Amino acid sequence: MAPGVKAVGIGSFHKSLKHNAFGEVERSDFEKLVKATRGLGGEFKRVPKGPGRNGADAAALTNPQGGLAADRLTQHPAAYAMLPAPKVDSVGTAAEMTELYWMALLRDCDFAHWNEGQLVADAATELDGIFAQAVADTQDAGHLRPGIDLPGSASVRAPVTPQNLFRLGLPGEEVGPLVSQFFLRNVAFGTQTIDQMQRPYKFGANYLTEFADWKAAQDSGQDEFGKAYPDANEYDESFYEAGGLKRYISTPRDLARFVNKDALHQAYFNAALILLSGTAKWTPGNPYSDCGPLKDREAGFGVLGGPHILALVSEVATRALKVVWNQKWQVHLRLRPEAYGGLVHVQTIGADDAGTRAYGLPAWVAGTTAAAAVRDKYGTLLLPMGYSPGSPTHPAYGAGHATVAGACITVLKAYFQTFKRDDPMSPLPFMSLKERSEPYGEKKDTISCYRPATDENGVGTLLALDKDVAMQLTIEGELNKLAQNVAMGRSMGGVHWRSDNARSLILGEAIAAEMLADITRDANEHPEFTFRTFARKDDGEPKHVVIKGGRIYVDGILTNTHMSAL
Repeated sequence: MAPGVKAVGIGSFHKSLKHNAFGEVERSDFEKLVKATRGLGGEFKRVPKGPGRNGADAAALTNPQGGLAADRLTQHPAAYAMLPAPKVDSVGTAAEMTELYWMALLRDCDFAHWNEGQLVADAATELDGIFAQAVADTQDAGHLRPGIDLPGSASVRAPVTPQNLFRLGLPGEEVGPLVSQFFLRNVAFGTQTIDQMQRPYKFGANYLTEFADWKAAQDSGQDEFGKAYPDANEYDESFYEAGGLKRYISTPRDLARFVNKDALHQAYFNAALILLSGTAKWTPGNPYSDCGPLKDREAGFGVLGGPHILALVSEVATRALKVVWNQKWQVHLRLRPEAYGGLVHVQTIGADDAGTRAYGLPAWVAGTTAAAAVRDKYGTLLLPMGYSPGSPTHPAYGAGHATVAGACITVLKAYFQTFKRDDPMSPLPFMSLKERSEPYGEKKDTISCYRPATDENGVGTLLALDKDVAMQLTIEGELNKLAQNVAMGRSMGGVHWRSDNARSLILGEAIAAEMLADITRDANEHPEFTFRTFARKDDGEPKHVVIKGGRIYVDGILTNTHMSAL
């Protein structure tokens, strides 16, 4: 970068504002955006738009006042906190970007053959070394942490292997196939059945890999058709595999497809229905459970019963969104990975006809095996995106999907029995659930466990999981895996960093714990809830949470959740 020339906001979100030839935001426009984030919300309408595409106005900013909304069921969103995000020029962010390059390269790799591929092995080898550097970079307050951001205990990072590649290391999540069992079965929804197969996006279709297209998306928040993120990949049939084929989630692109169009709490509502129809037991602290004092004469319903948990997985979602939206807009304003890809490209290769700029990013981020493969394939170092307009028009940190996942999965783990009654640190096997031979049939069989696959025509199918692996799956682990699938599915589409996801799960967990505490205070039956945390301690085990009498105890210690970590 020339002496005296300083780009502004390179570590910040500014999509849909005007950018210069390097893809850097215009200073005056960015200053107006920052001013708006520090005010009471009235200035957002005055933030200038960049040029739109295909005759459309640039995309609107997504709900920047959402995090300013008060809520009677939780603390005000501003009362919560997260760790600082990794700095834009840190080793941690460069490591996260390397993972995202690998995710883009492996976007069409079939999970059925995941552990067999050389590319998967290469990714695990490279990321193992790079994540070790990131963990050691403690000068960055937001550095990556084992036991939170990466598999392992709080003190020792687990090696990256093909088995745990792109996973978070949540308790039980590392066992078996990457895709949760809660994604691999039909869902009984009253008298109807939800088929969890979906129509896949087109094999090999990646976006914003040319600088002019990328730059136009930064200005507009839109793809070449003038479509913003909510309408991504919808212009015509070319975005989908031919023939109308359907399959279960079988590739990273399929996961990215699901989290592009889901009704945010959808996966957890489905999981609740599966647990209810699968005769899952209520937590022992529920007075209506099979060991509760009210079981002989009373049954829960609108309070501590089926309608309660089905409403609660929706109810916690909206509170989670308010809280994380405050972190996005009013606190962190972190850039999206696609913007960082532009920085890597301009620093290394240069903008079209404009030359290079020195941003201070670690030089090695452009020289990894993953980056070299992206450059060889596309001629740029831009992050190949799974969605035609790239990322949505709101900041990266925290992640909305992951915060909702953390909150919803926490209430499911609290409401349903996920551990042995006499040993709250011993998870129940997933196969302890039952499934009906038909939605309302009398016959009940042991639940089946599967792995997704495709036949020779690309049509989705399910294969029975090896019994020795199936026996290791737990209800808790598969719920945690569902949270991981949704959170990291966003990264597989290219729109979120690993740290966005991991830390937002923990934020959602704290929000849910607070709402569960209110239930124990308000319900006339005096229930208790217990579950195990996403984060791991020094010994690698999660913490044990007990909620009773309106209070939250973590490993026996009364805890305040306002700092947003249990």
